[in-house]
Amino acid sequence: MRVRSPQDMVGGIALILLSLLAFSQIGDLKFGTASRMGPGYFPTLLAGLTGLMGLIIAGRSLALDGPPRDRLHWRQALPILGAILAFGLAIRPLGLVIASGLLFAIAAFGSSDTKWRELLVVSAALILFAVGLFVLALGLPFPLWPRF
Repeated sequence: MRVRSPQDMVGGIALILLSLLAFSQIGDLKFGTASRMGPGYFPTLLAGLTGLMGLIIAGRSLALDGPPRDRLHWRQALPILGAILAFGLAIRPLGLVIASGLLFAIAAFGSSDTKWRELLVVSAALILFAVGLFVLALGLPFPLWPRF
């Protein structure tokens, strides 16, 4: 069996691996039922759908012609991955506002045409939106600022 769309095969495998990682982290969360969802219901559903999409995309790569696999551009990928990692490590000790600002600042290095003034305006708007949605509207227990 020949891979006719290498880019889709790589994308499908990446989604399958992401799904397996999610399943490994769900652990002992109770699944519940559709009418009484437990804390593991939605993450399990999303992990399953992600894996299913990965299987479909990888399967299609065997049947349909598609583009070749592109080179990975590390100059763009590393700041994005670093920003996500920094956000995950900084959210508890520094709070949502500072961790989000750090996320945007680090991710901006992934593009050579970043306009810092525009980045500040967009970052401030997105941080306000995140605080409004996650903390005020949904009541999630994210700390907003560092705890001293």
